[in-house]
Amino acid sequence: MRGYASVRRRDRRRMAKKIARERIDILFHLARERAEAGDLDLARRYVDLILRIARKYNIRLGREKKYHICKRCHAFLVPGKTAQVRLKKGKVVVKCLECGNYKRYPYR
Repeated sequence: MRGYASVRRRDRRRMAKKIARERIDILFHLARERAEAGDLDLARRYVDLILRIARKYNIRLGREKKYHICKRCHAFLVPGKTAQVRLKKGKVVVKCLECGNYKRYPYR
């Protein structure tokens, strides 16, 4: 590979998406650490960066990442600290303790 200019456009996009996925994984790990340590503002900032990168590079967040992010206030949800988790009628109900938003997931 001679340089960045000699790489095809499609390959540049692939490389950019790969780097973006890696950044999302790193930021998710950092957000989890900060939220568990009690630094909720920094955790929210990391979540905002995750969502911005995912939108820019058109990357879907996996189920695990979606379960830990509040759609309404972008708080990182940690059961017992920033989220309340209940089991009701075949559903897992997660309440964000920052904004009061509910998320419901079916289970069997």
